[in-house]
Amino acid sequence: MILYHYTSGTGLHGIVASKSLWTSHYRFLNDTSEFRHGWDILLAAIESRGAEIRQISSLAWETIVLFREHSESVHAFVGSLTSNGDLLSQWRGYNRGQGFSIGFDADWLLQNAEAQGFDITPVIYDTEQQHAAADAAVALLIALLLEGPHELEGARAQVKRWWPHALKTALVLKNEHFREECESRLVWADVSWPPCLKTRVAPAGLVPYRSCRFDKVVINNSTLHPNNCGIEEIIVGPALAPQQVWAVEALLATHQMRLAIKRSAIPYVAD
Repeated sequence: MILYHYTSGTGLHGIVASKSLWTSHYRFLNDTSEFRHGWDILLAAIESRGAEIRQISSLAWETIVLFREHSESVHAFVGSLTSNGDLLSQWRGYNRGQGFSIGFDADWLLQNAEAQGFDITPVIYDTEQQHAAADAAVALLIALLLEGPHELEGARAQVKRWWPHALKTALVLKNEHFREECESRLVWADVSWPPCLKTRVAPAGLVPYRSCRFDKVVINNSTLHPNNCGIEEIIVGPALAPQQVWAVEALLATHQMRLAIKRSAIPYVAD
C-alpha cells in the first residue's frame, strides 16, 4: 500500500533533503473547524458517561473538566497523508496544480512513525463510526480508572495519561463531505511540548511543528532501496511543465535516490 503526501516544490525539496515530514500543531490547521467537528463528538461521548466517571472517581471528573477548560496544556502535531495520489481537489489546494505528490510505502512510514511516538490513523468520515470511535475512547478511560491505582492522585494521573489519546481520536474524525480525500493522519500528542520542537514562518505568522523522520528504521525489503527511505514514487502536478520530471530526477540524483517519477493523469491547467 502507498500513502501519499501532497506538497509544494519547496516542500518536496525539504522533505527529500531532510528525510522528514513536518507535522504542524493542530491549532494551526488550515481549517480549524476540522478539529472542532471531532472534538464536539468526543466531548459528547465524555458527557454521556459523565455520571459513571464521577461515580468511579470525582477527582477524575474534576481533572477532565480542568483539561477541557484549559486544552492549551495538551499539544498535538498533525500531518496529512492519503491513499489517492492523483486527486484534483488536492492539486487545487497545492499551488493550483503546481505541486507534487510523494508516495511512501505505508509499512515503512508506519514503522518509522511508531519509532518516534507518532500514530498513522485513517480518518473516519462515517457518522456512526465516528461516534463508535469516541465511545471506545471514553470506554478506555473508564477501564483505566477501574484498573487503578486507586489512590486519589492515581485517578488524576490516569486522566492525564489518557487525554492525548482523546485528542488523537478527535483529530481523525472528519466531516463526511471530505470523504473523497481518503485521508490518513500522522499524529503525535502529549501533555507537554515535544522534544525537537521547531517553528517555521508562514504567511499568517509562526507555526510550531515537529519533524517525523522516515530514515530512522530501515526495512529489509528487496523491492525497497534503502536510499529511497520508503519513497516509492513522486507524481508531478498537472499544471507543471514537462521538464519538472527531469528536475525531480535531478533532485533525487543528488541524494542517491532512484524511483518512479510520474506526471499527473488529470487534464488540469491552473486558472
